[in-house]
Order: sequence, then C-alpha cells, then structure tokens
Amino acid sequence: MSNVLVVTDSVACLPPDVRDRFGIRIIPVRVSVEGKVYRDSEDELPSDVVRSLQEVPRIDTTPWPPEFYFHKYLGLSKEADHIVHVVAFSQFTSTMSLAIAGAQMAHQSNPGLRIEVVDSATTTMAQGFVALAAARVAAEGKGIEEVVAAATTVAQKVNSVFSLDTLRYLARTGRVNKLTAWTSSLLNVKPIVGLSQGQERRLALIRSKSQCMNTLARLVSEGGGDTTSLHVAVMDIGRHEEADNLSDIIQSRFQPVEFYRGEISPVTQVVTGSGLLGIAFYTDG
Repeated sequence: MSNVLVVTDSVACLPPDVRDRFGIRIIPVRVSVEGKVYRDSEDELPSDVVRSLQEVPRIDTTPWPPEFYFHKYLGLSKEADHIVHVVAFSQFTSTMSLAIAGAQMAHQSNPGLRIEVVDSATTTMAQGFVALAAARVAAEGKGIEEVVAAATTVAQKVNSVFSLDTLRYLARTGRVNKLTAWTSSLLNVKPIVGLSQGQERRLALIRSKSQCMNTLARLVSEGGGDTTSLHVAVMDIGRHEEADNLSDIIQSRFQPVEFYRGEISPVTQVVTGSGLLGIAFYTDG
C-alpha cells in the first residue's frame, strides 16, 4: 500500500455525500456533560438530547486522550499506510497535541505507518474545506507531502463568519470570554463573529435579518481573493429560512465554483446553541 487516507473530525460538518465521494474518514469528537461522555453522532445525540444539553450550565469539550487516536489510527492502517488527519483549531482545543501523541504511539506499534496531523486552525465547514482539499489531491494519487501541502494552503486562506442569537452557549466552554464580554451589556443585538487562522474576531452587531444578510454577503466579498473562484458553504442551526435566503444571495451574487448547504454536527449544536447562521469560504486566487 502507498495510498493516502484523509481523516478529519466530525465538527468539520462535511455533507455525507462529499465524505463518501472522496473517501474521507470521520473521527467523532466528544462532549462531556456532568460526567457523561457523548460521541458526535445522531445516535448518541438525537435532537431531543441536543436540546436538553444546550441548556445545561457547563459543558466539557476536552478532546479524546492519545490512546483513542492510537486505536483509531491503527484501525485505519488496514486501509492505508499513510494517513493525514485534519484537526480542529488547536488554539482553542488540545486536539492537535493529543492526536500527535496518538500518532506517535501508532507509529511505534506499526513503524511502516506514517501519520501527519494538520491543524486546520478553524472548524465547521471551513475545516471541511481543508480536509476536502487534501482528499482531492489524495484521490489524484499524489504523495503525503503534496496532500499535506494542499491542506495547509487552504487552511491559510479559508474564513468562517457566524451570526449567533447569543454567545451565552459558547461561554459555557470557557473559551470565548472576550467575545462574551463584548455583548454582555447589549440588548436586542446579534453578534457576528469570524474565525480564521485560529483567531476569533468581533466583526459586527446587527439588529435585523436583512442587515444580517447584507453583512454576511459583504464579508464574503471583502474576504480577499478573486470571488470568481469562490468555494462557499452556508450553515445554520434553527435559522433555515434565513440560510435559504442567504444561499440564494451568495449563489446569485458570486456564482461560486463550489457551493454546499452545510450540516451542523450534534456536538457543534450543543456547543453553539440554537440560532446560528454561518458561512465558510475561500477563493483559489
């Protein structure tokens, strides 16, 4: 064997048909609530459980220990001797270091196995785009260095922007204190925040749906690069009509070369709460 297998986390929120088409393997992330651990799947986190966990005062998003990744990688080594794992942003989680530790353990157990862990520096479909770029190159039969380079290139360009009804859900993780303080004294506004290259950004405070649509579309056009080569995904939790309208605006205004109506994984729904509308995007230029 000399093929390269691309792996990413469930919070990359890749549509199932895209995962299947490119053979991307998914590792479910975990969330712990009051000592009980849930895997990121609809089986363990159906919609009624997600809704109940959105209201608990504290959640723990600590990643899996190295032994978990060790066993995952060894299992995947039956399919390929080269693995590229695109992980969620290391700036807010320890996934990167824990996965690397697991990769080292797997290599010691199977010296012929090579594993490269790539920090996407983002999450949701922005992370998905990074994994997808790697998988496309792997599908061409390229080597692991070229697969890693493709992932890194997109990770350095991809942006994500989110409109949220509130930041109080995210505040339960203890990882976005600066963002939470930004809106804590304001009423009847919805924050728009950005995430790219591992940095969260305060972008705007909006009051109406139309203002939200115009702001998100404007942020795409200002995101840099040639928008005639735009790759974009629209995502939502409980804001389906707005997401449909935003999809229409994005597709008519920019004619993207690649467009997805992205899904949000159950753990992501638990972490961010209801009322999310987001865009992930990058350009080839």
